[in-house]
Amino acid sequence: MIDQERVREMTKLAAFEQHEGKQYKKAVRYYASDFVGMHLLKGFISGTAVFGICFGLWGICNMEELIAGLGSMDLIAFGTNVLVKYIFFLILYLAAVAVYASVYHAAGKKNMKRYYRRLKRLGRLYDEQEGRAAPKRHRRDV
Repeated sequence: MIDQERVREMTKLAAFEQHEGKQYKKAVRYYASDFVGMHLLKGFISGTAVFGICFGLWGICNMEELIAGLGSMDLIAFGTNVLVKYIFFLILYLAAVAVYASVYHAAGKKNMKRYYRRLKRLGRLYDEQEGRAAPKRHRRDV
């Protein structure tokens, strides 16, 4: 006879494993600080690349003005201005990455705890059914 409660639990566990479980298992393998640090490193690299691409596109769009003003432009002030904007962008971007990574790690930890509780519950359901189906064997003292 099929136990409906066990089937429900197994269905929920299988759905979690297929969708969210793989991602959250990767997140929970690390301590929160290591997980956030790893994302900050990735964020630094991708943020630098994004800023470089945006700066390059801005340079291409304003090429005429840049070439016309190149002789009279203060290159040190221009470079300092770009560097300040880069640092400001990077600080904002890395702050957002840190918040995202810490929230994601906390959610992963919470969902994995729920997953393990369901696994324990499923194990108890199996044990209860085995207990009802067969009498418990007691060890005889010799």
